[in-house]
Amino acid sequence: MVSLMIHRRWIRAMPAGAKLAALALISIALFLVQDPLILAVVLAATLALLAHLRALFLLRTLRPVGIMLLLAFAAHLFLGDWQLGLVVVLRVAVLVLLATIVTASTALSEMLVVLDRLLAPLRWAGLSTRPVSVAIVMTLRFVPLLAARWQGLSEAWRARSPRRPTWRLVTPFILTALDDADHAATALAARGAFARR
Repeated sequence: MVSLMIHRRWIRAMPAGAKLAALALISIALFLVQDPLILAVVLAATLALLAHLRALFLLRTLRPVGIMLLLAFAAHLFLGDWQLGLVVVLRVAVLVLLATIVTASTALSEMLVVLDRLLAPLRWAGLSTRPVSVAIVMTLRFVPLLAARWQGLSEAWRARSPRRPTWRLVTPFILTALDDADHAATALAARGAFARR
């Protein structure tokens, strides 16, 4: 399996807090932008960043996301609002790519430390913040991993059948994703990841 980590030194050296803060600010800014031309420029800049990081291989793992975006655009086109559909697709594409860059260049333990600090005020109210931190980190981390799982199922299908897989992969994908989630939860519980903090 191809490694999903980005090994360019400068981005790995950036503090996890800085990367997550930048991702949050860019996300807010993107939802304020309604011009598809501006969003297209931002998408091009994001792809250029991926190329600079020598991480264009991540695009292969995000193919299922691309399919869903095309379906979303087709739905907007059918409803007669293609411009809104284009805005939505471009916005989500940028956000997914940026989130993938952050997760592929940041250790899970570093993100947990940052989120624990951000959620610290909730502990004053007696709430356990570690499960929330783990859930956020695992959601970000599982996006490229689930995409890689879909790619693996597609390759296995093509090796056994001349027909295109399309919807036939949905059921095994969901079952394997649930199995992966169950194994991950068991492993995290065994390591005390959900211990009260």
